[in-house]
Amino acid sequence: MEWDQWRRAVFGDPYLVWHDGPDFTSMLERARSDPATVVRMLRAGLAARDDLAAQAFRELAVAGLAPADAPVFLRAAVAGASDEFLIRLAEALFAVTGDPSWSAAIVSVLRGGRSEFTRLAAAMALAGFPPADVLVEALARAVQDPEYLVRYHAANTLLRYAGDPREISDRPELFEKIVSSAARRAWRSAAAELAAAV
Repeated sequence: MEWDQWRRAVFGDPYLVWHDGPDFTSMLERARSDPATVVRMLRAGLAARDDLAAQAFRELAVAGLAPADAPVFLRAAVAGASDEFLIRLAEALFAVTGDPSWSAAIVSVLRGGRSEFTRLAAAMALAGFPPADVLVEALARAVQDPEYLVRYHAANTLLRYAGDPREISDRPELFEKIVSSAARRAWRSAAAELAAAV
């Protein structure tokens, strides 16, 4: 498939992209010299439901290189999207439209993601949105998630919202509450304290 070949040529080995995170330098260089090809390939990536294509549109928007019609085909890709793909589409749509209500799609993943990894990705992604009551409430619930890593990243995002640049692990009194594997009362206490600080 053309997208798969282009993806590998521009971003490198798929395993390394997954493991180390994508490097958008080459794509942005290409977008400056041949924007039509880059947009065509990224649209093919969206059609293939590839998270990386959605992330790439976000990077184009941040660099001021997103095409004017990007919101149209990003919105179209949202239909039927779920999990990580939906998270990345919502981030891209926020970047191209400036509309923070796209956070609602990420909240839906945070609340109902089948995997702890998609839920923690959602918790992390919400740090890029402006604080709002509905987001604070969703993240406070996620601080009570059965999975430790979801609790950890939700707590970190609440700290960002409160203007605290530290990691939750640098706040021992709160960290002790979320690290316990079965202390739901402690999780609730940490969630309430973090939400109140926002």
